[in-house]
Amino acid sequence: MKKIKFILPVLIAAVVMASCAGPGENRAEILERIEAGEIPEAVDVYRLDAETSRVAWEGANIRGTHDGIIGIKSGEFYVFEGELLGGLVVMDMNQIVVLDIEDPSRNARLRTHLESDDFFSVETYPTAEFEITSVEELPADYEGDHTHRVFGNMTIKGITHGIAFNAQIALSEDRMVSFSDFDLDRSLWDVRFGSGRFFDNLGDNLIYDDFNLKLDLIAVK
Repeated sequence: MKKIKFILPVLIAAVVMASCAGPGENRAEILERIEAGEIPEAVDVYRLDAETSRVAWEGANIRGTHDGIIGIKSGEFYVFEGELLGGLVVMDMNQIVVLDIEDPSRNARLRTHLESDDFFSVETYPTAEFEITSVEELPADYEGDHTHRVFGNMTIKGITHGIAFNAQIALSEDRMVSFSDFDLDRSLWDVRFGSGRFFDNLGDNLIYDDFNLKLDLIAVK
């Protein structure tokens, strides 16, 4: 695996442009649960900066979309000899924020519903986790803004699936910047409310199974 080069101004510009792209352009591949490789003792640990990092979500029903952010509880990434070997991002499901609804009562109603057992069962499962198990550089002839293929395990509601998606990643001696944008099928994590996979004759109450996550992650050594 080649070492990950870092040019901060170029990457930030790329992240800004990619953030304008619509959802569904980088659907995550679903895999069996992935076993993480051994991490060397001499690994450098980069800690996630929760203040500058961001996890954004978007979901859609037959009538429109909703979007928001999820709080970040913690995160760290393991770097050895210029290579990103793995990491862990822990999301705080008690900090689901709805951004598209301005009316306070309607906003609170949707947020409470997302926290309930209809969706993410936040009282039982207060965190969700993404464990990075490996990272591969994309081929030189890859056409797109992404630089790497990320493999890992996504755990939501205590259910874990291996996933893989493309991302922009760059490292320096003291900082890591990563941007990714991918869709997940919520039904695989037992989020059933309004899903046509589990219920018939939903009509206008249908909620699409795919939801989008955008991970803008900045970590410092």
